[in-house]
Amino acid sequence: MSLATLIAEMLRSGKVTVSANNVEALEIRAHNKQIDVNSVNKDILKQTLTAAQGNESRGIRNALEQIKSAQSTLGMFRDVAEELSAAGITVTLSYKGDLVATIGSKAKPKLSSIITGTKAIEINSPRKLVELDL
Repeated sequence: MSLATLIAEMLRSGKVTVSANNVEALEIRAHNKQIDVNSVNKDILKQTLTAAQGNESRGIRNALEQIKSAQSTLGMFRDVAEELSAAGITVTLSYKGDLVATIGSKAKPKLSSIITGTKAIEINSPRKLVELDL
């Protein structure tokens, strides 16, 4: 059982608000094997993802490394999504209350499965995903 699945299994119900520098960044709600993550601050989300990936430098070499990193990140994301699905757990990702993606057991992808390579990730709003610049 992965860490993500273990955490999801432990969460029964509740709400957590995550802030950075006294600015609200995420709202996380859990109920009945479903976790809803709502990002309310795009800049903090982007800073966090950039820091996690370590993509600070520029240039062609860095661009190639970013592509490799994106492929690796998608592979890890796909594995987590499939484990969540197998455990009957769903995670929804939203931006300012608008659903962006559904991951896990309730994902019903159409064309997004061609991009992600799994039926456990549904991109609900490609436009919001682009707006988040992820």
